[in-house]
Amino acid sequence: MTRAARKPTIPDYTAKAGTRERALIAALALFDAQGVESTTIEQVRDAAEVSIGSLYHHFGSREGLVTALYEDLLERYRVALMAELSRHDTPRAFLDAFVKTHIAWSIRHPDAARFLAEHRYHRAVTVAEAKLQRGTADFLRPLMLLFRPAVETGILKPIAPDVLISLIVGPVQAWLRSHRAGKASIRPDLAAKQLADTIWDAIAAPTPARKTRKS
Repeated sequence: MTRAARKPTIPDYTAKAGTRERALIAALALFDAQGVESTTIEQVRDAAEVSIGSLYHHFGSREGLVTALYEDLLERYRVALMAELSRHDTPRAFLDAFVKTHIAWSIRHPDAARFLAEHRYHRAVTVAEAKLQRGTADFLRPLMLLFRPAVETGILKPIAPDVLISLIVGPVQAWLRSHRAGKASIRPDLAAKQLADTIWDAIAAPTPARKTRKS
């Protein structure tokens, strides 16, 4: 996606940051400020204060850097999300935690959230499609393990798994796009509550439909 170029803000590096991490941090700042296509490997080298040889050693090419950055940010998001989701064991609490944490992480890390949202189908990322799909399947498995019994006992409507995921994730992503565009009409915390309530109304079965799960 084309964006107006602006001066990138390169974060200060800690003494513990290695060459690869410094390159990823610099690449994200440059990509977010001026776009992937307008960023050269030499600019990343200079911003990260690493050698060209090190960049090619770790990433192979600029496209390899794009792929690695996408995978790194996605993993960071998933780790943060799972840390919160693991604290909940009911479908409603799980849903509330997902919506709240997804929105909070995206707002706390706007550059990372923009990159993930805008570059999912970049040619460098689609090269790793099979790997990404395996990672997504692994990530969604705990969610499905929690929701399947809820469907069986009538807590949730009998919705196909892929449709269920779309109903949960889609509205949140749509609101975040509106927020990134400066068009959101309410605060993130209020949006999280309204979205969670609305999604729950869409996926929860009417109370009389609920039944005791067979042992």
